[in-house]
Amino acid sequence: MGEGILQGFLNRGLIDVGGDDAKLDKLNQAAGDLAAALKKNPSKALGFSLIAFDPDAPEADPIVQEALAALQKRWTTYRNTFSATPIAVIRAMLLDALVASAADDDRVGVCFVASARNALPLLPVDNERDIWIGIVEEVERRVDLRAEAEWATPENLSVRPLKYDAPKLNAAEVQIGEAPAAALRAGMMAAAGPHYHNPQQGNVATNGNPQWPQNNPTQWVSEFGRRAGATIAEAINTTIGEIKVSQPDLTQPFAKLAEAVSGYVDETLKTVGAATAGLQRRTNLLWWREALFSPSVGKSYRTLPPSVAAALMALDLFDAVPLFSPASVSAFLGEAVLRLGGIADGGKRTVRDLVKEAQDEATLAPLRAAAAKLAAEPAGRGPLLAMIGHPTHTGARDVESFQRLTGVPADSELDTVAWAGWLFRELQASKAATDASPARRGAARKG
Repeated sequence: MGEGILQGFLNRGLIDVGGDDAKLDKLNQAAGDLAAALKKNPSKALGFSLIAFDPDAPEADPIVQEALAALQKRWTTYRNTFSATPIAVIRAMLLDALVASAADDDRVGVCFVASARNALPLLPVDNERDIWIGIVEEVERRVDLRAEAEWATPENLSVRPLKYDAPKLNAAEVQIGEAPAAALRAGMMAAAGPHYHNPQQGNVATNGNPQWPQNNPTQWVSEFGRRAGATIAEAINTTIGEIKVSQPDLTQPFAKLAEAVSGYVDETLKTVGAATAGLQRRTNLLWWREALFSPSVGKSYRTLPPSVAAALMALDLFDAVPLFSPASVSAFLGEAVLRLGGIADGGKRTVRDLVKEAQDEATLAPLRAAAAKLAAEPAGRGPLLAMIGHPTHTGARDVESFQRLTGVPADSELDTVAWAGWLFRELQASKAATDASPARRGAARKG
């Protein structure tokens, strides 16, 4: 909002600081302190939101007390200005802190928007409605942009070229053989014809060409060719047989090439998988809506009472989609519930009655397990999931405690579509708060 949240509450007469700008500045400082606390511990976003929405928020709630402490720190004499606990001021400060934190942390935005879509239609905030509409739409638009980006399927994929630096290889080493000169000379001399040579050594027999060129030239040439060819061929074969070639070791280059190709293929597949994840998710959701079959309990939703089926569908859809999901996913859930045809039969029921059914219905055991994991036991203001996930807790079944712990008026009613949407948004908000907890973020960093 352009005018600022606290200023907006002042302009509409929802809070009054007697026209003193110094007092307004103190409220802004206290709201800044709350935003800093929320930045350190974003898991508080759900509790901050549920108190900020409710004009009848209980004074003893831990979140109210935390906000009062922040106000006391910045404005020690605030009690002189307000005759009673300034719940409206506290709510404005919390809202300001939430919007500031949501701008930096989309998980806070998920908590805020999901809680707002559930609670605001049931709470007496008509005189504030124009403030809330602008705030919720602004935060929801920002969260939706991130969700749409995560669900989008790009028209084109960009994959980097394979990068491989080929190592330098040593040249092949060739060991050349030598022709047997003495044997070649002796063989050629024998082919030429004298039966003996080296007369000085006693005319050693050569077993050579029996013909003499001057006597039988034709026969001599034939015999010479045959004998000389055999001698030369033997010399060549001997020389070639002695040649040795030492090949370079290709083990390491091929191992590095295989590693580079493997990494490239893996990266490419991840790129394709990430690019098509949104499409695959939508395809799976369409199959789920057409089948109307619950993967968590292994049976058709049509075999269950409408309100039970709706609650189970909210859980199953929550399990099937990521934390950041477009607002259209809630509408998709509503259309899936409508396909059961149970709206006219089930009608509207009080929220407290729906919570009691979720606490006791055997088929909704998976919902209770998920709720117990995501929401702590009821203490201060919290989601309906705290009641559902901890049905044995004293406050979870106490009629007097219901509105104090949930902020939901005891006579509020919902149909099955609204009930499914409520649970889905609470699951999303609680998941965002859980993921934002300091312990969870520390574990994620270590992992």
